[in-house]
Amino acid sequence: MKALAVVMAMMVFGTTIAGAPAPLQKKPNPEADRILLKVRRLEIVDQFLPVLMTKDQIKKLLPDIEKARQNEDDLQKKELEAMKAIESKIDKALEGAIKSQKSPDEEFVKEYNKVFTTMANKRKILVDFTSGLVLKKMKEVLNEGQLKAAENALDPRFFGEKEKDSLSSDEKLLLWVREVLLDRASYEVLVDMSI
Repeated sequence: MKALAVVMAMMVFGTTIAGAPAPLQKKPNPEADRILLKVRRLEIVDQFLPVLMTKDQIKKLLPDIEKARQNEDDLQKKELEAMKAIESKIDKALEGAIKSQKSPDEEFVKEYNKVFTTMANKRKILVDFTSGLVLKKMKEVLNEGQLKAAENALDPRFFGEKEKDSLSSDEKLLLWVREVLLDRASYEVLVDMSI
């Protein structure tokens, strides 16, 4: 049961290229979401400004960011298929837990953990892969000063990483790529900045 709780916590609080899933209890509030998106876009612009990217540089980065977004969308579709495949078992376990006050059996917990652990591993591989591709393009497009600005923009400890001084330049840049450049709110901001 403890393993099930850990996987559930990862689902609710884990991070991805697009950010963490909203808590299951959250009711949709389009007005609040609209305003929060504006706030996030402002935070993103605040990260972009010190890097001083030109419109031409942004246009050169956009295709790689588009590919990363498409890869994420494709992965999300596969994740949904994997979740749907065990949905009936989840329903049965939930019904047993509510009506009979019975914890899910060990076999189901193992299956559930395998599905969600596989999803988390594939997501990490995808994030690492796409971040690396975008970083490679970034190094082709941006100058040394711009790369240095991006490298020093974030405090890695805020993202559960090591001390800033213990990370290499590439590790700091990859963090910026993952948390800023590939943030779901960034693409529209970059398109607007490229016009």
